[in-house]
Amino acid sequence: MPPRNLKVIIVGGGIGGLALSIMFERAGIDYEVIERSSTLKTLGSTIGLNACVLRLLDQLGMYPDIERISKPIGGFHLQDEHLNPIGYIDFSFGKKHYGYCGRVMSRPALYEILKNKVPASKVHLSKQITAIRELKDGVECECSDGVVYRGDLLVGADGAYSQVRQVVQDILREQGKLAKGDTSPLRLRNHCVLGVTSQLDHLKFPTLDSEFSQFEIMLFRDKPISIWFSPVPGNKISWSYGGAIEKRTAELLSGDTSTYWEWGNTAINNILVDIEHLPTIYGATVGEIIGTTPKELISSVLLEEKLFSCWHSDRIVLLGDACHKVMPFAGQGAIHAMLDGVSLTNLLYNMSSTSTENIHSVFQTYYHERASSASMAVTGSRMLGLFFESKGLLARVVRYVSLNVLPRWTHRLLIDQMMYDRPQLSFLPPVSDRGLRPAYVYPYEKKQQQAHTRQSSTLHKLAWAVPVVAIAAWMFWQLLRV
Repeated sequence: MPPRNLKVIIVGGGIGGLALSIMFERAGIDYEVIERSSTLKTLGSTIGLNACVLRLLDQLGMYPDIERISKPIGGFHLQDEHLNPIGYIDFSFGKKHYGYCGRVMSRPALYEILKNKVPASKVHLSKQITAIRELKDGVECECSDGVVYRGDLLVGADGAYSQVRQVVQDILREQGKLAKGDTSPLRLRNHCVLGVTSQLDHLKFPTLDSEFSQFEIMLFRDKPISIWFSPVPGNKISWSYGGAIEKRTAELLSGDTSTYWEWGNTAINNILVDIEHLPTIYGATVGEIIGTTPKELISSVLLEEKLFSCWHSDRIVLLGDACHKVMPFAGQGAIHAMLDGVSLTNLLYNMSSTSTENIHSVFQTYYHERASSASMAVTGSRMLGLFFESKGLLARVVRYVSLNVLPRWTHRLLIDQMMYDRPQLSFLPPVSDRGLRPAYVYPYEKKQQQAHTRQSSTLHKLAWAVPVVAIAAWMFWQLLRV
Protein backbone atom coordinates (compact mmCIF):
# COMPACT_ATOMS: atom_id res chain seq x y z
CA MET A 1 0.00 0.00 0.00
CA PRO A 2 1.18 3.57 -0.66
CA PRO A 3 1.97 5.78 2.34
CA ARG A 4 -1.11 7.12 4.07
CA ASN A 5 -2.12 10.60 2.85
CA LEU A 6 0.40 10.56 -0.04
CA LYS A 7 -0.51 13.47 -2.34
CA VAL A 8 0.93 14.00 -5.83
CA ILE A 9 0.63 17.03 -8.11
CA ILE A 10 0.77 16.17 -11.82
CA VAL A 11 1.61 19.08 -14.11
CA GLY A 12 0.37 18.35 -17.64
CA GLY A 13 -2.82 16.76 -18.92
CA GLY A 14 -1.40 15.08 -22.01
CA ILE A 15 -1.32 11.35 -22.71
CA GLY A 16 1.47 10.76 -20.19
CA GLY A 17 -0.21 12.77 -17.44
CA LEU A 18 -3.62 11.17 -17.94
CA ALA A 19 -2.19 7.64 -18.12
CA LEU A 20 -0.33 8.27 -14.85
CA SER A 21 -3.57 9.57 -13.32
CA ILE A 22 -5.37 6.34 -14.23
CA MET A 23 -2.62 4.28 -12.62
CA PHE A 24 -2.78 6.44 -9.49
CA GLU A 25 -6.56 5.89 -9.38
CA ARG A 26 -6.04 2.13 -9.31
CA ALA A 27 -3.22 2.42 -6.75
CA GLY A 28 -5.25 4.58 -4.37
CA ILE A 29 -2.75 7.45 -4.64
CA ASP A 30 -4.29 10.90 -4.20
CA TYR A 31 -3.39 13.36 -6.98
CA GLU A 32 -4.41 16.50 -8.82
CA VAL A 33 -3.71 17.40 -12.45
CA ILE A 34 -2.74 20.97 -13.32
CA GLU A 35 -3.27 21.82 -17.01
CA ARG A 36 -2.66 25.20 -18.65
CA SER A 37 -5.13 24.69 -21.55
CA SER A 38 -8.78 25.62 -21.17
CA THR A 39 -9.88 22.20 -22.45
CA LEU A 40 -8.39 18.73 -22.48
CA LYS A 41 -7.50 18.05 -26.10
CA THR A 42 -4.58 16.85 -28.16
CA LEU A 43 -3.11 17.68 -31.56
CA GLY A 44 -1.85 15.14 -34.06
CA SER A 45 -3.21 12.54 -36.42
CA THR A 46 -2.54 8.96 -35.38
CA ILE A 47 -0.60 7.06 -32.78
CA GLY A 48 0.66 3.50 -32.62
CA LEU A 49 0.73 1.37 -29.48
CA ASN A 50 2.61 -1.90 -29.21
CA ALA A 51 2.72 -4.86 -26.84
CA CYS A 52 4.97 -2.97 -24.41
CA VAL A 53 1.93 -0.99 -23.22
CA LEU A 54 -1.04 -3.00 -24.55
CA ARG A 55 -0.47 -5.60 -21.83
CA LEU A 56 -0.63 -2.79 -19.25
CA LEU A 57 -3.82 -1.37 -20.79
CA ASP A 58 -5.27 -4.89 -20.75
CA GLN A 59 -4.46 -5.14 -17.03
CA LEU A 60 -6.25 -1.80 -16.50
CA GLY A 61 -9.34 -3.15 -18.29
CA MET A 62 -8.95 -0.72 -21.19
CA TYR A 63 -7.97 -3.08 -23.99
CA PRO A 64 -11.55 -3.54 -25.34
CA ASP A 65 -11.75 0.26 -25.71
CA ILE A 66 -8.43 0.27 -27.55
CA GLU A 67 -9.60 -2.49 -29.91
CA ARG A 68 -12.76 -0.52 -30.65
CA ILE A 69 -10.93 2.60 -31.86
CA SER A 70 -7.97 0.98 -33.60
CA LYS A 71 -6.75 -1.40 -36.27
CA PRO A 72 -3.97 -3.98 -35.95
CA ILE A 73 -0.85 -2.98 -37.85
CA GLY A 74 -0.03 -5.38 -40.68
CA GLY A 75 3.23 -3.90 -41.84
CA PHE A 76 5.07 -1.12 -43.68
CA HIS A 77 5.05 -1.01 -47.49
CA LEU A 78 7.91 1.19 -48.73
CA GLN A 79 7.81 2.63 -52.25
CA ASP A 80 9.24 5.57 -54.17
CA GLU A 81 7.26 8.55 -55.46
CA HIS A 82 6.42 6.60 -58.64
CA LEU A 83 5.05 3.62 -56.61
CA ASN A 84 8.03 1.42 -57.45
CA PRO A 85 8.35 -1.03 -54.51
CA ILE A 86 11.32 -0.67 -52.16
CA GLY A 87 10.51 -3.30 -49.57
CA TYR A 88 8.20 -4.48 -46.80
CA ILE A 89 8.44 -4.78 -43.02
CA ASP A 90 6.03 -7.33 -41.53
CA PHE A 91 4.38 -6.73 -38.14
CA SER A 92 1.48 -9.18 -38.40
CA PHE A 93 3.19 -11.74 -36.13
CA GLY A 94 2.83 -9.49 -33.07
CA LYS A 95 -0.07 -11.36 -31.48
CA LYS A 96 1.66 -14.71 -31.90
CA HIS A 97 4.97 -13.50 -30.48
CA TYR A 98 3.90 -11.04 -27.77
CA GLY A 99 0.18 -11.63 -27.21
CA TYR A 100 -0.84 -8.41 -28.95
CA CYS A 101 -0.59 -6.92 -32.42
CA GLY A 102 0.60 -3.35 -32.58
CA ARG A 103 -2.42 -1.11 -33.12
CA VAL A 104 -2.88 2.24 -34.86
CA MET A 105 -5.59 4.71 -33.91
CA SER A 106 -6.56 8.34 -34.00
CA ARG A 107 -4.59 10.21 -31.36
CA PRO A 108 -7.68 12.22 -30.29
CA ALA A 109 -9.66 8.96 -29.94
CA LEU A 110 -7.04 7.50 -27.58
CA TYR A 111 -6.96 10.76 -25.67
CA GLU A 112 -10.74 10.68 -25.19
CA ILE A 113 -10.53 7.17 -23.71
CA LEU A 114 -7.87 8.25 -21.24
CA LYS A 115 -9.70 11.48 -20.39
CA ASN A 116 -12.93 9.63 -19.62
CA LYS A 117 -11.12 7.40 -17.10
CA VAL A 118 -9.97 10.37 -15.00
CA PRO A 119 -12.54 12.06 -12.70
CA ALA A 120 -13.17 15.61 -13.89
CA SER A 121 -12.83 16.84 -10.29
CA LYS A 122 -9.17 15.82 -10.35
CA VAL A 123 -8.27 18.01 -13.35
CA HIS A 124 -7.83 21.78 -13.05
CA LEU A 125 -7.85 23.63 -16.38
CA SER A 126 -6.64 27.10 -17.47
CA LYS A 127 -3.89 27.02 -14.85
CA GLN A 128 -0.88 29.20 -15.58
CA ILE A 129 1.86 28.22 -13.15
CA THR A 130 3.75 31.17 -11.70
CA ALA A 131 5.93 29.35 -9.16
CA ILE A 132 6.91 25.86 -8.06
CA ARG A 133 8.56 25.61 -4.67
CA GLU A 134 10.30 22.56 -3.25
CA LEU A 135 9.95 22.53 0.55
CA LYS A 136 11.43 20.33 3.27
CA ASP A 137 8.19 18.41 3.72
CA GLY A 138 6.50 18.82 0.33
CA VAL A 139 6.01 20.96 -2.77
CA GLU A 140 3.86 23.94 -3.68
CA CYS A 141 2.55 24.86 -7.12
CA GLU A 142 1.23 28.43 -7.34
CA CYS A 143 -0.95 29.53 -10.26
CA SER A 144 -1.76 32.95 -11.72
CA ASP A 145 -5.28 32.85 -10.25
CA GLY A 146 -3.77 32.79 -6.75
CA VAL A 147 -4.55 29.14 -6.03
CA VAL A 148 -1.70 27.17 -4.45
CA TYR A 149 -1.67 23.38 -4.78
CA ARG A 150 0.30 21.42 -2.20
CA GLY A 151 1.55 17.85 -2.24
CA ASP A 152 4.30 15.52 -1.13
CA LEU A 153 5.82 15.43 -4.60
CA LEU A 154 5.29 16.85 -8.09
CA VAL A 155 5.45 15.09 -11.46
CA GLY A 156 6.30 17.16 -14.54
CA ALA A 157 4.43 15.61 -17.48
CA ASP A 158 4.27 18.91 -19.33
CA GLY A 159 5.98 18.00 -22.58
CA ALA A 160 9.15 18.74 -24.48
CA TYR A 161 9.35 22.39 -23.41
CA SER A 162 8.65 21.58 -19.79
CA GLN A 163 8.28 24.38 -17.27
CA VAL A 164 8.80 21.84 -14.49
CA ARG A 165 12.10 20.74 -16.03
CA GLN A 166 13.31 24.33 -15.85
CA VAL A 167 12.52 24.36 -12.12
CA VAL A 168 14.41 21.09 -11.60
CA GLN A 169 17.38 22.48 -13.52
CA ASP A 170 17.38 25.68 -11.43
CA ILE A 171 17.42 23.63 -8.22
CA LEU A 172 20.20 21.36 -9.44
CA ARG A 173 22.22 24.31 -10.77
CA GLU A 174 22.20 25.89 -7.31
CA GLN A 175 23.40 22.57 -5.87
CA GLY A 176 26.11 22.21 -8.51
CA LYS A 177 24.55 18.96 -9.76
CA LEU A 178 23.16 19.99 -13.17
CA ALA A 179 24.57 18.10 -16.15
CA LYS A 180 26.11 20.53 -18.65
CA GLY A 181 24.39 19.04 -21.69
CA ASP A 182 20.92 19.44 -20.17
CA THR A 183 20.95 23.21 -20.68
CA SER A 184 21.38 23.07 -24.46
CA PRO A 185 18.19 23.46 -26.53
CA LEU A 186 16.30 20.53 -27.99
CA ARG A 187 17.58 19.44 -31.37
CA LEU A 188 15.05 20.12 -34.12
CA ARG A 189 15.37 17.44 -36.79
CA ASN A 190 12.13 17.25 -38.77
CA HIS A 191 9.07 19.18 -39.79
CA CYS A 192 5.76 17.55 -40.65
CA VAL A 193 2.30 18.43 -41.95
CA LEU A 194 -0.32 15.89 -40.91
CA GLY A 195 -4.01 15.15 -40.66
CA VAL A 196 -6.79 12.56 -40.87
CA THR A 197 -9.25 12.51 -43.77
CA SER A 198 -12.99 12.62 -43.39
CA GLN A 199 -14.87 9.35 -43.91
CA LEU A 200 -14.13 7.94 -47.37
CA ASP A 201 -16.28 5.81 -49.69
CA HIS A 202 -15.17 2.22 -49.12
CA LEU A 203 -16.22 1.38 -52.69
CA LYS A 204 -13.63 3.83 -54.01
CA PHE A 205 -11.11 2.80 -51.33
CA PRO A 206 -11.75 -0.95 -50.84
CA THR A 207 -8.48 -1.53 -48.98
CA LEU A 208 -9.93 0.41 -46.05
CA ASP A 209 -12.13 -2.62 -45.30
CA SER A 210 -9.08 -4.76 -44.57
CA GLU A 211 -8.69 -6.11 -41.03
CA PHE A 212 -5.10 -4.86 -40.85
CA SER A 213 -3.83 -1.34 -41.37
CA GLN A 214 -1.02 -1.47 -43.91
CA PHE A 215 1.19 1.60 -43.71
CA GLU A 216 2.07 2.98 -47.14
CA ILE A 217 5.34 4.94 -46.97
CA MET A 218 6.48 6.93 -49.99
CA LEU A 219 10.20 7.78 -50.00
CA PHE A 220 11.64 10.36 -52.39
CA ARG A 221 14.77 9.46 -54.30
CA ASP A 222 16.48 12.85 -54.10
CA LYS A 223 14.85 14.56 -51.10
CA PRO A 224 15.03 13.70 -47.36
CA ILE A 225 11.24 13.65 -47.07
CA SER A 226 8.51 11.03 -47.00
CA ILE A 227 4.74 10.65 -47.16
CA TRP A 228 2.98 8.23 -44.81
CA PHE A 229 -0.55 6.84 -45.16
CA SER A 230 -2.26 4.53 -42.66
CA PRO A 231 -5.93 3.46 -42.64
CA VAL A 232 -7.74 3.96 -39.32
CA PRO A 233 -11.27 2.97 -38.20
CA GLY A 234 -14.18 4.86 -39.71
CA ASN A 235 -12.96 4.45 -43.31
CA LYS A 236 -10.41 7.21 -42.80
CA ILE A 237 -6.77 7.59 -43.77
CA SER A 238 -4.19 9.21 -41.56
CA TRP A 239 -1.46 10.97 -43.52
CA SER A 240 1.71 12.91 -42.89
CA TYR A 241 4.24 14.65 -45.10
CA GLY A 242 7.59 15.93 -43.96
CA GLY A 243 11.26 15.34 -43.51
CA ALA A 244 14.58 16.57 -42.23
CA ILE A 245 15.08 20.26 -41.48
CA GLU A 246 18.17 21.83 -43.02
CA LYS A 247 20.92 22.43 -40.47
CA ARG A 248 20.79 26.24 -40.70
CA THR A 249 16.99 26.26 -40.36
CA ALA A 250 17.21 23.97 -37.34
CA GLU A 251 19.71 26.30 -35.68
CA LEU A 252 17.43 29.29 -36.23
CA LEU A 253 14.38 27.48 -34.88
CA SER A 254 16.02 25.77 -31.88
CA GLY A 255 15.07 27.19 -28.53
CA ASP A 256 12.34 27.25 -25.96
CA THR A 257 9.38 27.54 -28.32
CA SER A 258 6.22 25.56 -28.81
CA THR A 259 6.61 22.27 -30.62
CA TYR A 260 3.39 22.84 -32.57
CA TRP A 261 3.06 25.52 -35.23
CA GLU A 262 -0.50 25.93 -36.47
CA TRP A 263 0.09 27.49 -39.86
CA GLY A 264 -2.51 29.16 -42.02
CA ASN A 265 -4.09 27.48 -45.03
CA THR A 266 -1.88 29.41 -47.47
CA ALA A 267 1.37 28.22 -45.91
CA ILE A 268 0.17 24.62 -45.75
CA ASN A 269 -1.02 24.72 -49.35
CA ASN A 270 2.39 25.99 -50.44
CA ILE A 271 4.00 22.99 -48.76
CA LEU A 272 1.58 20.44 -50.22
CA VAL A 273 1.46 21.79 -53.78
CA ASP A 274 4.59 19.88 -54.80
CA ILE A 275 3.09 16.49 -53.94
CA GLU A 276 -0.61 16.77 -54.74
CA HIS A 277 -0.20 15.25 -58.22
CA LEU A 278 1.57 12.09 -57.04
CA PRO A 279 -0.23 8.74 -57.39
CA THR A 280 -1.00 6.46 -54.44
CA ILE A 281 -1.77 2.76 -54.14
CA TYR A 282 -5.36 3.74 -53.26
CA GLY A 283 -6.07 4.81 -56.85
CA ALA A 284 -6.38 8.49 -55.95
CA THR A 285 -3.70 11.16 -56.00
CA VAL A 286 -2.07 12.51 -52.86
CA GLY A 287 -3.95 15.77 -53.37
CA GLU A 288 -7.32 14.02 -53.66
CA ILE A 289 -6.76 12.20 -50.36
CA ILE A 290 -5.44 15.21 -48.46
CA GLY A 291 -8.22 17.35 -49.95
CA THR A 292 -10.83 15.39 -47.96
CA THR A 293 -9.23 16.45 -44.67
CA PRO A 294 -11.08 19.18 -42.74
CA LYS A 295 -8.80 22.22 -42.71
CA GLU A 296 -9.08 22.63 -38.95
CA LEU A 297 -7.68 19.12 -38.50
CA ILE A 298 -4.46 19.80 -40.42
CA SER A 299 -1.46 20.62 -38.24
CA SER A 300 2.10 21.58 -38.99
CA VAL A 301 4.56 20.24 -36.45
CA LEU A 302 8.23 20.71 -35.64
CA LEU A 303 9.77 17.48 -34.36
CA GLU A 304 12.70 17.49 -31.97
CA GLU A 305 14.67 15.07 -29.81
CA LYS A 306 16.78 15.08 -26.67
CA LEU A 307 17.60 12.77 -23.78
CA PHE A 308 18.14 14.64 -20.53
CA SER A 309 20.52 13.37 -17.87
CA CYS A 310 18.81 14.92 -14.84
CA TRP A 311 15.24 13.73 -14.26
CA HIS A 312 14.54 14.83 -10.71
CA SER A 313 15.40 16.89 -7.65
CA ASP A 314 14.40 15.83 -4.12
CA ARG A 315 10.61 16.05 -4.53
CA ILE A 316 10.09 16.91 -8.22
CA VAL A 317 10.39 14.35 -11.01
CA LEU A 318 9.94 14.40 -14.81
CA LEU A 319 8.02 12.00 -17.04
CA GLY A 320 7.70 11.39 -20.78
CA ASP A 321 8.77 14.09 -23.25
CA ALA A 322 9.85 16.31 -20.37
CA CYS A 323 12.91 14.07 -19.83
CA HIS A 324 13.25 12.10 -23.09
CA LYS A 325 11.85 13.56 -26.32
CA VAL A 326 11.96 11.09 -29.19
CA MET A 327 11.31 11.31 -32.91
CA PRO A 328 7.93 9.85 -33.94
CA PHE A 329 9.13 7.26 -36.45
CA ALA A 330 8.76 4.31 -34.08
CA GLY A 331 5.80 5.74 -32.15
CA GLN A 332 7.83 5.66 -28.96
CA GLY A 333 6.86 8.95 -27.28
CA ALA A 334 3.52 8.00 -25.73
CA ILE A 335 4.64 4.42 -25.16
CA HIS A 336 7.62 5.43 -23.05
CA ALA A 337 5.58 8.02 -21.15
CA MET A 338 3.26 5.18 -20.10
CA LEU A 339 6.21 2.95 -19.22
CA ASP A 340 7.57 5.77 -17.07
CA GLY A 341 4.20 5.84 -15.34
CA VAL A 342 4.25 2.10 -14.58
CA SER A 343 7.67 2.33 -12.97
CA LEU A 344 6.87 5.44 -10.94
CA THR A 345 3.48 4.14 -9.75
CA ASN A 346 4.90 0.78 -8.63
CA LEU A 347 7.69 2.48 -6.70
CA LEU A 348 5.37 4.99 -5.00
CA TYR A 349 2.90 2.23 -4.13
CA ASN A 350 5.60 0.37 -2.21
CA MET A 351 7.19 3.47 -0.63
CA SER A 352 7.27 3.27 3.17
CA SER A 353 6.86 6.98 3.99
CA THR A 354 6.79 10.44 2.43
CA SER A 355 10.11 11.55 3.87
CA THR A 356 12.45 13.43 1.54
CA GLU A 357 14.94 10.56 1.77
CA ASN A 358 12.36 7.98 0.68
CA ILE A 359 11.00 10.08 -2.17
CA HIS A 360 14.50 10.89 -3.43
CA SER A 361 15.38 7.18 -3.27
CA VAL A 362 12.26 6.33 -5.30
CA PHE A 363 13.22 8.91 -7.93
CA GLN A 364 16.74 7.50 -8.17
CA THR A 365 15.40 3.97 -8.67
CA TYR A 366 12.89 5.27 -11.23
CA TYR A 367 15.71 6.89 -13.20
CA HIS A 368 17.83 3.73 -13.13
CA GLU A 369 14.86 1.61 -14.25
CA ARG A 370 13.89 3.87 -17.12
CA ALA A 371 16.93 5.80 -18.39
CA SER A 372 18.49 2.97 -20.40
CA SER A 373 15.22 2.11 -22.15
CA ALA A 374 14.52 5.79 -22.87
CA SER A 375 18.02 6.22 -24.30
CA MET A 376 17.49 3.26 -26.64
CA ALA A 377 14.14 4.72 -27.73
CA VAL A 378 15.71 8.08 -28.61
CA THR A 379 18.55 6.42 -30.52
CA GLY A 380 16.29 3.83 -32.17
CA SER A 381 13.79 6.42 -33.39
CA ARG A 382 16.59 8.54 -34.83
CA MET A 383 18.15 5.55 -36.61
CA LEU A 384 14.78 4.52 -38.05
CA GLY A 385 14.31 8.05 -39.34
CA LEU A 386 17.73 7.94 -41.00
CA PHE A 387 16.89 4.54 -42.49
CA PHE A 388 13.78 5.96 -44.14
CA GLU A 389 15.04 9.37 -45.22
CA SER A 390 18.79 9.15 -45.90
CA LYS A 391 19.71 9.74 -49.55
CA GLY A 392 22.47 8.54 -51.84
CA LEU A 393 23.66 5.22 -53.22
CA LEU A 394 24.78 3.81 -49.88
CA ALA A 395 21.42 4.55 -48.25
CA ARG A 396 19.56 2.85 -51.11
CA VAL A 397 21.81 -0.20 -50.88
CA VAL A 398 21.28 -0.45 -47.11
CA ARG A 399 17.51 -0.25 -47.54
CA TYR A 400 17.50 -2.81 -50.35
CA VAL A 401 19.64 -5.32 -48.46
CA SER A 402 17.73 -4.83 -45.20
CA LEU A 403 14.30 -5.23 -46.78
CA ASN A 404 14.92 -7.69 -49.62
CA VAL A 405 18.06 -9.74 -48.90
CA LEU A 406 18.15 -10.31 -45.16
CA PRO A 407 15.77 -13.10 -44.06
CA ARG A 408 12.53 -12.14 -42.33
CA TRP A 409 13.64 -13.72 -39.08
CA THR A 410 16.26 -10.99 -38.67
CA HIS A 411 13.46 -8.39 -38.66
CA ARG A 412 11.53 -10.43 -36.10
CA LEU A 413 14.63 -10.82 -33.93
CA LEU A 414 15.09 -7.04 -33.83
CA ILE A 415 11.44 -6.46 -32.99
CA ASP A 416 11.61 -9.19 -30.33
CA GLN A 417 14.25 -7.13 -28.55
CA MET A 418 12.07 -4.00 -28.75
CA MET A 419 9.08 -5.87 -27.27
CA TYR A 420 10.99 -7.55 -24.44
CA ASP A 421 9.95 -5.05 -21.76
CA ARG A 422 6.19 -5.41 -21.14
CA PRO A 423 5.72 -4.35 -17.50
CA GLN A 424 2.58 -4.37 -15.40
CA LEU A 425 1.35 -2.75 -12.21
CA SER A 426 2.52 -4.73 -9.19
CA PHE A 427 -0.67 -4.31 -7.14
CA LEU A 428 -3.23 -5.51 -9.73
CA PRO A 429 -3.97 -9.09 -10.83
CA PRO A 430 -1.39 -9.91 -13.52
CA VAL A 431 -2.18 -10.51 -17.18
CA SER A 432 -0.61 -13.75 -18.36
CA ASP A 433 2.26 -13.60 -20.83
CA ARG A 434 0.53 -15.10 -23.86
CA GLY A 435 3.19 -14.67 -26.53
CA LEU A 436 5.83 -17.09 -27.76
CA ARG A 437 8.51 -14.57 -26.80
CA PRO A 438 8.51 -14.21 -23.00
CA ALA A 439 8.59 -10.71 -21.54
CA TYR A 440 11.16 -9.62 -19.00
CA VAL A 441 9.95 -10.72 -15.57
CA TYR A 442 10.35 -8.07 -12.89
CA PRO A 443 10.85 -9.21 -9.26
CA TYR A 444 7.37 -7.97 -8.33
CA GLU A 445 5.87 -10.04 -11.16
CA LYS A 446 7.35 -13.21 -9.67
CA LYS A 447 5.52 -12.43 -6.43
CA GLN A 448 2.35 -11.72 -8.41
CA GLN A 449 2.60 -15.07 -10.18
CA GLN A 450 3.18 -16.94 -6.92
CA ALA A 451 0.20 -15.27 -5.27
CA HIS A 452 -1.94 -15.89 -8.35
CA THR A 453 -0.86 -19.56 -8.40
CA ARG A 454 -1.81 -19.98 -4.73
CA GLN A 455 -5.17 -18.32 -5.35
CA SER A 456 -5.81 -20.44 -8.45
CA SER A 457 -4.87 -23.59 -6.52
CA THR A 458 -7.32 -22.71 -3.75
CA LEU A 459 -10.09 -21.98 -6.25
CA HIS A 460 -9.31 -25.21 -8.09
CA LYS A 461 -9.66 -27.20 -4.87
CA LEU A 462 -12.92 -25.42 -4.06
CA ALA A 463 -14.21 -26.17 -7.55
CA TRP A 464 -13.69 -29.88 -6.89
CA ALA A 465 -14.99 -29.69 -3.31
CA VAL A 466 -18.40 -28.23 -4.19
CA PRO A 467 -19.64 -31.14 -6.37
CA VAL A 468 -18.10 -33.71 -4.00
CA VAL A 469 -19.93 -32.22 -1.02
CA ALA A 470 -23.14 -31.99 -3.04
CA ILE A 471 -22.94 -35.67 -4.05
CA ALA A 472 -22.17 -36.73 -0.46
CA ALA A 473 -25.13 -34.72 0.83
CA TRP A 474 -27.42 -36.28 -1.77
CA MET A 475 -26.26 -39.82 -0.83
CA PHE A 476 -26.75 -39.06 2.88
CA TRP A 477 -30.25 -37.81 2.14
CA GLN A 478 -31.06 -40.98 0.20
CA LEU A 479 -29.85 -43.14 3.12
CA LEU A 480 -32.08 -41.23 5.52
CA ARG A 481 -35.08 -41.84 3.26
CA VAL A 482 -34.39 -45.59 3.32
